[in-house]
Amino acid sequence: MTSDNPAPDNQPTGIRLGSFIIVAVVVIIGAFAAVWFAIPGPDTQHRLVSPSGTRVIELAELCSPNGCSRVAILDQIRADGTHLRTGCPLAISGPDPLFDEIASNWSSTEESVTVDYASDSGSTGSLTIDTVLCTQTE
Repeated sequence: MTSDNPAPDNQPTGIRLGSFIIVAVVVIIGAFAAVWFAIPGPDTQHRLVSPSGTRVIELAELCSPNGCSRVAILDQIRADGTHLRTGCPLAISGPDPLFDEIASNWSSTEESVTVDYASDSGSTGSLTIDTVLCTQTE
């Protein structure tokens, strides 16, 4: 009776470690790039800086066929130098981007800013953002 001896388990695979690492890095970079480009950027984005530079309102909108989402984020520099970011309510709705061109006018106390805006379609408007109302944290 003859017996077949199985092949040893430590046979080379033909894939070199260096090649494996390079391919793994390329696959990971490709995955990150795919996620990066899949997330759409805002249709419009503006930074409104107060005259003193201690308050910044980031105004942006992202539009889809279902309508536009508009956000205003207030970034305040506190006395200790840290930043506090809060959301400001915007009562503007509509299916098209509105903030193509804007002009801002801060109050003397920097407690509010009036934004005059114009869209690509020619519609214009104005809104006042009161920084005291900027309390949304999520």
